[in-house]
Amino acid sequence: MKSLGLSLSVAALGLLSGSLACSGKIGSDGTTHGSGGSGASATGGSGAGNPGSGGTGTPGSGGSSSGGTGSMPGSGGNSGNSGSGGTGGAAVPTDPVIEAKAIHRLSNIEYDNTIRDLLHTDPGLAKNFISEEAEGFDNIATALSMSPRQVEDYFNAARQISASVFADTKLRGQVVTCDPAADTTCASKVIAAFGARAYRRPLSDTESKDLLAKYDEAKKLGTDAMGALQHVMHIMLASPPFLYRIELDPSVSDKTAHDLTGYELASRLSYALWSSMPDDTLFALAKSGELSKPDTLSAQVDRMFDDSRSDMLAQNFAAQWFGSRRVPDHVASATLFPAWNAKLAASMQREMELYFSEFLRGDLSFADYLTTDMNFVDSTLASFYGFPAVSGTGFQKVMNTTDHRQGFLGLAGFLSHTSRETRTSPIIRGKWILDAVWCLPLQVPTNLVIDPLPEPTPGSGPTTVRELMAAHRASPSCAPCHDIIDPIGLALEHFDGIGSYRETYEGSVAIDTSGTLPGGTAVDGLSSLSGALAKDSRFMSCAAQKFGTFAMGLSIADANKAQIFAKWTSGKPTLRNLIKETVRHQMFRMRRAEGQ
Repeated sequence: MKSLGLSLSVAALGLLSGSLACSGKIGSDGTTHGSGGSGASATGGSGAGNPGSGGTGTPGSGGSSSGGTGSMPGSGGNSGNSGSGGTGGAAVPTDPVIEAKAIHRLSNIEYDNTIRDLLHTDPGLAKNFISEEAEGFDNIATALSMSPRQVEDYFNAARQISASVFADTKLRGQVVTCDPAADTTCASKVIAAFGARAYRRPLSDTESKDLLAKYDEAKKLGTDAMGALQHVMHIMLASPPFLYRIELDPSVSDKTAHDLTGYELASRLSYALWSSMPDDTLFALAKSGELSKPDTLSAQVDRMFDDSRSDMLAQNFAAQWFGSRRVPDHVASATLFPAWNAKLAASMQREMELYFSEFLRGDLSFADYLTTDMNFVDSTLASFYGFPAVSGTGFQKVMNTTDHRQGFLGLAGFLSHTSRETRTSPIIRGKWILDAVWCLPLQVPTNLVIDPLPEPTPGSGPTTVRELMAAHRASPSCAPCHDIIDPIGLALEHFDGIGSYRETYEGSVAIDTSGTLPGGTAVDGLSSLSGALAKDSRFMSCAAQKFGTFAMGLSIADANKAQIFAKWTSGKPTLRNLIKETVRHQMFRMRRAEGQ
């Protein structure tokens, strides 16, 4: 059989990152801001072909691009967005900010989940793909590039997946529902049906004709009907409309906000909650136009919560926000922490997921996330915590324990992944909490070289982490950041490098957990730290920002965050209600072009 040539060309996307330079002071109102990025919006062309390349915009304004003569839209970056900050008691803006959002390549997890739901197979190929991250998440549109290596990886994955599907009678039968040898319209039916799910919207007439032409060309080269359909599947799985979540604007020069199509909105919703493609119900609502109604979106959130795919909110969204996906890769010294092993790490990771899920699926106020005395333990973790033995092999919820743990910051998984191999790291813990809990990321100035802390050595000067860190606080160039970070991290020093409670350091050296948070609140230990962090309005505002960023795939505007936060906290602020307020907001349901 003659070789069937395939090609794929995808324009590279720009990278956007956002963090805050340590300015020396963060006020109690949390009004520090980051800087916006730059980028472009996409507009579609017509016919078959490849994407146009994106322009380059100035920070905060963005460029624009349009597809050439092809059916695929141009690619580009995203418009610059305002940085993070607290509510500060300011009046809530009345007007939403409608974003010019870049075309959005599937993240690695989204790719695997989409293949699973599209073809009912789970080859897990995305683990071999390049991983890219910005804003703390791996689904930020402008960070998801397309290098020559990635083009090749996606092309080869598409070939492997299509071959495995057509080699399996059951899997092939779920795609090819007619006999192409006996029915002359079979190929066009299969292409239309599969294409509508693979591209997550109906194929255009031009796309249908082009794909059918590829089928006919393969047959002319000696391939049988099934082989020709496999060839078409390979093309589709390696094409931009599958690899990208593409939203089109009527005109690249018109910055007027407009509603998403039903299919574009269905994809936003399904990837926000399931990290995967829409199901038949969402496709039907998209087709009818019902999905654009806010009440329909709320009802779909409830329905989608009942589907096991919503576990991705804990295993993907929260796993990145709160760091549970980092726990299995954490390295702890076998000499200093002999209890640490892969089984214990897996139990810690699962507890973090279950803890978040209790707030996700229950009726608990998220305001209590940092203070609720609750753990989820199996026999491994119960023994590690010193809890009574649990029966069976699963996890059990334990409430109001008599130990020293409280809330999320008392979970061993969190305390481990924010530690170093040989000891705790108050700097890592403090910096991580500022980012994850208050949305205040700190960035060391690029021209500042900081020597790492030496390991505490008995009999040779400072013997505690606090004493070692005092040297950094004494330096005028280091003090501005350490005055912010250190009190938070040092408040957790009663928990060692794998989250085990200790009354003293080695050698009965006393542990001092006292300090003062930004804004003047005194804390001393886990309980007072968790309470102070939770009472600050920045905590709940940060939660609104984190989910908004994940759901949109971009850093959301402060005005949108403030509006979502205000509506969410006006009632019972459960995570379910946060998700509903986010997907009902105009920023989620609309978009605009970047303009010329």
